[in-house]
Amino acid sequence: MAVDGEAGPAPATLPAGAKDVLPVEAEELRELEGRIRAVAAAFGYREVMTPVLELAEVLDRAQEGGVGPAFRLFDDHGRVLVLRPDLTIPVARLVATRLADHPGPVRVAYLARVFRPPPAGRAQAAEERQAGAELVGAGGAEADAEVIGLLVSALAAAGLGDARVAVGDVSLTAAVLDGLGASEARRERLRSAASARNLVAWRRAARDLDLADPGRTLLAELPSLRGGEEVLERVADAVPSAEPACGRLARLLDLVAAHGAGEAVMIDLGVLRDWAYYSGVVFEAYAPGVGAPVAVGGRYDRMAGRFGRARPAVGFTITLERLHRAVAGQRPEEAPPRDGVVLVGGMDDDLAAARAMRAAGLPVVALPTGDERAERLAAADGWRWVAARAGDGYRVLDRASGRSFACDELQEALPSPP
Repeated sequence: MAVDGEAGPAPATLPAGAKDVLPVEAEELRELEGRIRAVAAAFGYREVMTPVLELAEVLDRAQEGGVGPAFRLFDDHGRVLVLRPDLTIPVARLVATRLADHPGPVRVAYLARVFRPPPAGRAQAAEERQAGAELVGAGGAEADAEVIGLLVSALAAAGLGDARVAVGDVSLTAAVLDGLGASEARRERLRSAASARNLVAWRRAARDLDLADPGRTLLAELPSLRGGEEVLERVADAVPSAEPACGRLARLLDLVAAHGAGEAVMIDLGVLRDWAYYSGVVFEAYAPGVGAPVAVGGRYDRMAGRFGRARPAVGFTITLERLHRAVAGQRPEEAPPRDGVVLVGGMDDDLAAARAMRAAGLPVVALPTGDERAERLAAADGWRWVAARAGDGYRVLDRASGRSFACDELQEALPSPP
């Protein structure tokens, strides 16, 4: 207790970018994880787990310039450790080292957390829950289509049937630049503009190139081109040397349609992402009501070779908090009560009944005999039934219907989950 003139205790605040997860959200996140895990298993992807702590020098091998911003600390030997800021890199390390003798293709999935320092002045999470899958040892449009089909299936299973996946290809962009004779200095300007998602800077850099139409116009508009195969036809017409890359992307669209995901996928040549990280197809999944992608992915054929055996690879990562926000936004504001009973006396006089219902699969929230908080507790936590002893039987309130009734045995009156 603070005394006049003295400061009170410091507020129980969290570090920038950190958050607590309350019971309802935690339960819903676990449900999403379970649905995604089931879809990944149906495609033959087996779950792996990588450590939260990694050696900085190992992760820095993944790409030029190192792993980037991360939470860093030292071990007892003075080596720099990082809290993993990414899951694709540790999984690539695991596959290249621990599964080096696997004949391939290697199909792995994961559900884990990543940690990144939030940029100064920006409201961004420092910790994210992610789910993802990686297909290592298979190249070509067939592998890309499988991973995109898996992503669309996982999002639909999670309750996001109206997600849209925008697909680009950094190798197609490189083929266009090769065909137009862009110098490395000009490419660097374009890379910087693409990384910043700055279309104005991209167009300015494109106009500075000494090109004739239709190549000059195509390059200036490249990041804004989206649609179906007609986009690829336009690129191939303007830059004939890019036709093979356009053909690979058209083949991908056909295969994605065969996976049943064609309606969700569109070409978007503005999806460029980090050119140093990816080597081919890149994609982002969007959901109504969420401003940032709920999932990102692509092909990164060069990464595995930095840790050991070189193998082609493609995969994706779902940010579970964003997916949860999108799915929750589609639910009715007031969810129906969940099956479960708040049992007055379940902590003392009615322990046998509580045990029997739990054994039958029905959640039981126990209170001591005489506790008057049962209805308020059920309303706060969303449980369907409230029950208490009444004479030789029970009085039960069904919060879903508002009906109150009497019964002799709770196990017979309350349905258990199938």
